Amino acid sequence: MTSIKAIVTKAGLDAHERGVHVVSRGLRDAGFEVVLLGLRTSPQTVAKVAVQEDCNVVGVSSLAGGHLNYAKKLREALDAEGVDPVVVFGGVIPDEDNAALQALGVQAIFQAGSMVTDMAEQIRELCNARDAGVHVDTEGTNG
Repeated sequence: MTSIKAIVTKAGLDAHERGVHVVSRGLRDAGFEVVLLGLRTSPQTVAKVAVQEDCNVVGVSSLAGGHLNYAKKLREALDAEGVDPVVVFGGVIPDEDNAALQALGVQAIFQAGSMVTDMAEQIRELCNARDAGVHVDTEGTNG
């Protein structure tokens, strides 16, 4: 895979956006093509944009605690649109929610303070593995 297209957004009503801008710029600097959807983007809109943009990865930032509900609705919306990009979440996510997020198809979880270079490397590995048809065990992934 040469270029990875990432859609980056905020979960629900979360209005803390500095981190999502830092991550978006960092991914861009790491060679990703980034589509920043920004604040208050519904899971249905994310799924529709994922189809329109033919993205490889959807990254969701959550600092307000609505990550489980958002992930469930995002999975339903992606399934309804017939797309299955790599899905990653980042922000303030309690460790006890990791298993539930993974069950909803979230392949990596990055805590606040994660290095963007590490995020980019792990996302690139996940996308390359998906393209190669290799299952990547994300059990315990908490970048």
